[in-house]
Amino acid sequence: MIKRTAIVTALVLGALLPLQAQVFAFIQNTNGLNNGTPVTGYKYEVANRVFTALLKARGDFRLQAPALVMNTRERYVAWMDPDNIQIGLEEKAYNICMSFGKDSLNALAALLSHELTHYYEKHDWSRHFVRENEDLETAHELERLEEGLKQEAQADYLGGFLALSVGYHTYGIMPTLLKKVYQSYGLPDRLPGYPSLQDRLTMVEGAMSRLEELSVMYELGNLLTVMGNYEAAATYYRSILQSYQSREIYNNAGANTLLAALSYFWPTEMPYVLPIELDPETRMTGSKNVEAERLKKRKVLLDDAVKLFAQAVALDADYAPAYLNYACALALQKEYEDAAFWLKKGQKRSRQPQLSADLKVMEALLDALQGNREQAVAGLEMAQTGGSMLARTNLDIIQQKPVATVLSTNAVKGVEQIEQYRLSDFLANPTVDKQVAVSETVFCGIQKRTLSRILIHYADNGAEYAVAQETLPGYAGKTNRGIQLQSAQADIQAAYGNADRVVAMPNGQIWVYRVAGIYFRLSEAGVVTGWGVFLQNE
Repeated sequence: MIKRTAIVTALVLGALLPLQAQVFAFIQNTNGLNNGTPVTGYKYEVANRVFTALLKARGDFRLQAPALVMNTRERYVAWMDPDNIQIGLEEKAYNICMSFGKDSLNALAALLSHELTHYYEKHDWSRHFVRENEDLETAHELERLEEGLKQEAQADYLGGFLALSVGYHTYGIMPTLLKKVYQSYGLPDRLPGYPSLQDRLTMVEGAMSRLEELSVMYELGNLLTVMGNYEAAATYYRSILQSYQSREIYNNAGANTLLAALSYFWPTEMPYVLPIELDPETRMTGSKNVEAERLKKRKVLLDDAVKLFAQAVALDADYAPAYLNYACALALQKEYEDAAFWLKKGQKRSRQPQLSADLKVMEALLDALQGNREQAVAGLEMAQTGGSMLARTNLDIIQQKPVATVLSTNAVKGVEQIEQYRLSDFLANPTVDKQVAVSETVFCGIQKRTLSRILIHYADNGAEYAVAQETLPGYAGKTNRGIQLQSAQADIQAAYGNADRVVAMPNGQIWVYRVAGIYFRLSEAGVVTGWGVFLQNE
């Protein structure tokens, strides 16, 4: 116990002090160069591109966004300076990250996201308290708390999750990065004011375990959205929000909650297809609940969705997608005036053509829902002229024309498999390498195979389940219709027809074919980066 306390105290002193430095340093290299020149040019541009993506993904503009600075000093590796609102990176640290080859940007993201987490989680609060209250006994006691270890671990796993949300995979990188930093900077295993290198590595291993849990939950949330299990997906995102808050996670939680609420509407109650919807066929067609239970469940879900969208726009007042979703939720509550208010805010902030078209469609649907048919038709026709398929669908509905289907056109032949393995065999004996409790009744897990992985969601003692097997980089196999990694989206459409559902992701799209039980991950350039097969209970 005495040894552990000494380690904790050392970390707090080393990470938060010396006070005269005013920085939260990754390391303190007392023998390193204390003076350096600014780094500009290509290296700064690469680092700033990664930094900007992480900053955007964090999406928390309640605090002033920090700036990235880079220099040739060899003192801190990387640092967070709350007084000057800066995140710093040394050129030597950049070069170390580049030594990771194909993982060089992942290593850079791991380091920068670590420091960004220190900033957004306000990890320097105890340092400021100590400095401003040096005469208080309580202030000195803070130096002995375990807060320092918790902050470093939190910076590792929340920083890793931030990087993951952008598309950088940092899991397992930080231990190697730490070793390379100590080696390249010529540091001893024990630095004054820091835990030993081995203790830091042990701490990182624990943080990586938590990062893996968050990662599995995030990916299950995404997959459940792909499969159309929106209520379960919302459970995953809300669980993540207990540890990590960002505008995207709030928006994802709200969107899935809203989509779940839509399943408690009769088609006659909401005949139109909202911009939030991925698949309007999830609307009620049979007796799902008795009337009182249906209305109660719907109200709870809509109220929750509204709160989640409010949190998303509170984090970033310029995040237009949340305004659109906010307006959809309020419209379903028949709060049309409020819906129009938030819709106009979204229209002022939208910079993407597709989002602007969706906002225009929703504006027309607000007219339709309030009985202003002529205005609704005019708005939808204008949106259709701009190329909105959703506008065309809603025009057909409002004009009582048959709605064209977008389901896949080719018949299904054979069961799709990856690594010649049937998901039905997995379900007969579901074993996982990592199991995560999402709530008291919901669990998820991952099984790693040679060139694929299996993700499973199960709830209520197996009464509800969803399982997907997805390819990993390097998988050379093909689908039953000849699609493989690096195939073009035109090849998918020729082989499988139109997708039943298209889900936007940070780095591209996912095309889903429900009947075939298969989905494809596409890059922004329209190239297959991965594909998976899935099963779920009815």
